[in-house]
Parts: sequence; structure tokens; C-alpha cells
Amino acid sequence: MEQKMNVSNILQILNKWKVHFIIIGGIALVISAIFSGPSFIIPKYKSFAILYPSNIIPYAGESPTEQMIQVLQSDDISRNMFNKFNLMKDYEIDSTKDKYWLSHLIDTYNDNVTFSRQEFQSVEISVLDKDPFQASLMVDTIIDLMNKKAKNLQREKSEELVKIIKGQLDKKKQEMDSMEEVVKGLRVNHGIISYDLQSKELTREYYEMLSKTGNSQALSEARAMIKNLEEYGGEFVAINEHLWRVRGSYNDIKNQYENAVKDVEKILTYSNIITKPYPADKKTYPIRWLIVLISTLSSLILTYLVISLLDRPKTLNS
Repeated sequence: MEQKMNVSNILQILNKWKVHFIIIGGIALVISAIFSGPSFIIPKYKSFAILYPSNIIPYAGESPTEQMIQVLQSDDISRNMFNKFNLMKDYEIDSTKDKYWLSHLIDTYNDNVTFSRQEFQSVEISVLDKDPFQASLMVDTIIDLMNKKAKNLQREKSEELVKIIKGQLDKKKQEMDSMEEVVKGLRVNHGIISYDLQSKELTREYYEMLSKTGNSQALSEARAMIKNLEEYGGEFVAINEHLWRVRGSYNDIKNQYENAVKDVEKILTYSNIITKPYPADKKTYPIRWLIVLISTLSSLILTYLVISLLDRPKTLNS
């Protein structure tokens, strides 16, 4: 019952003051249409691109998509954009009059340039600007700067790896050279070239000499060589076997080093562009009809509230 009375009162007020509502609504409509026009609100055009991350190695459990967004939001890219497109002038920010001009510049940039994660791990780069061609160019530039930034991050990581592996390679080379010097000394000073082969041949020749006479010098030389094999053969075998393992380890590290150097020198792109940016032929902001609608409705609601308050004493007296 009470609800019916409220509806009845609303209809009564609307009917009684309908001329006022029509006039005020019409005025609000005209004023909002004028003030939402390009003379008062500069229209902005949207350009966007959709891309997938490529060749990006994520850190700390982040996905490649999250890593790409982090790179896009870096200070390096935003400051490059400030300078390249003179955004202070574009956003009408005066550093001589505005104490907090840098904060306002960053906030305005973040309002007009957005990066969002889309379906299937893609990333959308969106730019609003009063010039549709500049908006499109800004998107292209952001993609180029992102590729350069990702490349520099990847190169820094690869260069660190190259430095680490190079140190390991140098140490292993020094160890290998040192052992080769020892083996060379055993060969030159003690005539040990191949322990297994020499020990077999000398033993056979030594017993053949013993069964013969008249070759005491050769027998003496054989005994000296056998003595060398007995004294230094174990060392020669041990060092030679270890040297073989060191050479294998050196070759493995060398392969790692060469691959790391390739990572530094290779040229990669870090995004696959699915939707390329283009200059928009229709403004995105402001949505004029929405502004007019909200302004007109707001004025009508405010008018109703004022009239209902002014008309209330009369209603109560009656």
C-alpha cells in the first residue's frame, strides 16, 4: 500500500511539474552536448596491438607473459617514450609551473598507455592519443623498445654466464697444460712414451738379450729403461689417465662456452605480433552519448529531489 502511494506521489509530481522537467532536461541535454564536444573535450583515438611472448626466459616463477608485461612497464621504455614523442607537450604539462610535473607526466602516461593480459597468455598494448597516427606509431615504438629491453636483459644474463664459464675454462686449461708439462718431462727425461707398450716390448727384448751373448750395452740400456718404467711408470699412467679425463672435461666446458657466446651474439625477437596497430578512423574517447545521457538523467533526478522537497509542505497541508 505504501509502495503504491510512493509511486503515486512520484507520478503526481512528474505530471504537475512536467513542463519544468522538460525544460530542465532539454537545457541539460543541450549543455552536455556542447560541453562534451571537441571544443571542450579533446577526442582521443585508440590504437592497439596483441602479441605473444617469444624467447623470453622468465624469472622467479613468472610466466613469459608476466615477464613481458614487467618489461613493458619498465622505466627505460616509459622515459624513452617521453623523449621520443615529447609527451610533456602532448599532455600539456609545464615543468616550470608544475612542481610535481614528473608525477603528473607518469600518471597521464599510465592513463593513456596500458598493458593487459589477454586470453591464451597474449598481451595487449593499448595507446590513447589525440592523433590517431601518433597513437599507432607509439604502439609500434613500444614493441621495438620492448624487444631491445628484453634483448639487453637476455644479453646481460648470457654475458654473465660467458664470464663464469670462461673462468672455468681457463682454470681447466691451466690444469691441463700443467699436467701435459709433467707428461712431457717424463717422456723427455725418462723416455716413457707408452707404459703398456714399452713394458711389453722391453720385457720381451730383455729376455731375448739374456739368451744371447755379446750385447752387454744393449742389455744395460734395456735394464735402465726397465728401471725407469718401474720408478716413473705408475706416475706416468696415473697422470696420463687423469689428463685424459681433464681433456674431456675441458672439451665439455668449451662447448658450453661456445654456446653461451652464441647466445650473446644471436639476434632474436621477443614477441610474435598477432594484431598489428593501425591509425583509428573513429574516436574512442569521450563517449559523447553516454556523457549526454548521464548528465541529462542526473539533472532530472536532482530536479525531482528539489521539487519534491519544495512541494512537500503543500502536500502535507493538503
